[in-house]
Amino acid sequence: MNPKEAYEILAGRLGVSPEFVPFLAEVGLDQTIINPVLPETVRELGRLLDLRPGRSVLDLACGKGGVSLPMVSTYKVNLTGVDLIPDFIRDAWSRAEYTGLYNLCNFKMADAAGFVAGTKDQWDAVLILGALTLIWQDMDQGLAAVKPLVRSGGYLAIGHPYMLPGGAGDLEEPLLTKDETTSRLAQTGRIVEILDDGVPGWETYVNLQLEGILRIKNNHPDNPELTAFLDAWAQRNRWEMNNLGFAVWVVGID
Repeated sequence: MNPKEAYEILAGRLGVSPEFVPFLAEVGLDQTIINPVLPETVRELGRLLDLRPGRSVLDLACGKGGVSLPMVSTYKVNLTGVDLIPDFIRDAWSRAEYTGLYNLCNFKMADAAGFVAGTKDQWDAVLILGALTLIWQDMDQGLAAVKPLVRSGGYLAIGHPYMLPGGAGDLEEPLLTKDETTSRLAQTGRIVEILDDGVPGWETYVNLQLEGILRIKNNHPDNPELTAFLDAWAQRNRWEMNNLGFAVWVVGID
């Protein structure tokens, strides 16, 4: 897959023009963790996954490896990361090389759905934060696809938004509440822990996104189409922060 093909796939899933997709990487230029998740929660997640040297981790929609690379550094696990955005994969490789973790990592620019459908490998932990229903049609389809990738005794880490009480929905299909999401994931395996950074997680994520958007707009003042796209993206970020929660469910697979 080349970058143009990757951008077209992602644009179709996001419902935007392919010409704007490369700017999403630039929006997140100052972000390492591209989810409403704080670094201390990443450290706790690694502990909950019972990682140790020689174990294997698959990170789907891995971004820059902001969640999984610290696990490689701490636990010396073998990491496979998959993402559609070429800039993110390049950044992940660069960070792995800079930190001396290159030999423990394998980052692939690929469609996660296609990667999952084409592999028979299994991992001790499979992570998918913030992209389950972007990659697959719905939660049920996504969970059915990724659960077989986890070895018996391993873990799924599912990062997913949920509707806050009183949240004003503008989605075509409203999200589940936190309790409803927990009940759904409990059908897949044993709920070990739910990690939720609440407002601080959202503020850190959205503020960095808004800074990136402002920087791009200042660098492209004569592109009204790009400005309109970025303004809509900023409006969406603010709506999410006000109406959605985000948690990481750690699910044990027996």
